[in-house]
Amino acid sequence: MYSQPPAPVVLTWPDPDASIPSHSPPAYDAAQVPLVPVNYEFSPRGFNTLLLLPPPGAQNTRPQYHISVALNCMNPFSFITTVRRGASDTGPYVGEFEMGISTIPGTVVMADCQMKIKEAIRNDPGSRWTWRFRDDPTQHIRWQLMDSSTGVSNCFFASEPHPASTHVKIAQFKGAPVTKRVPNALLRPCCEYIQQGRPYLTTSLCRL
Repeated sequence: MYSQPPAPVVLTWPDPDASIPSHSPPAYDAAQVPLVPVNYEFSPRGFNTLLLLPPPGAQNTRPQYHISVALNCMNPFSFITTVRRGASDTGPYVGEFEMGISTIPGTVVMADCQMKIKEAIRNDPGSRWTWRFRDDPTQHIRWQLMDSSTGVSNCFFASEPHPASTHVKIAQFKGAPVTKRVPNALLRPCCEYIQQGRPYLTTSLCRL
């Protein structure tokens, strides 16, 4: 019986350039800092929680921060306000501050750094408060109450590298009027950030 000879064995190696795509991979849109002021709203969630929400037309409409207040069970005269990223109390920890009518000094914590509130915040003349939590002076900001009847406060750069700091506004907070009581149903505190102030959102939020 006749049988065909076995087929020759051919050894081949993959082309080293074969793993390289012949076209460029799909591009991803880079995150953009808004060029126009962005108005964030503090939205109540329950009796002790606020969510910081971007405007409905924003590229990312998910809650930015979760802010909650809890009683210090070991010191009932003191309350702890905790700030986390995202929409829940399980989001990444940002910081917290504790204060009340207790004789124990109030404290503020961000990341792994803790400081007394009276050392982190300097009261200046003219209803102004300078936030000096970081040693880096470029991280210092100043809040100023512009009108107690409307509850409007402006935020400025307060560091030495900004000689015109009192004129460089980075944010504006619109809260409840200080001089009169407003029904809770009408309260919608909000904070507007301009382009230069967006990187300072976390810092200024903890100061509020």
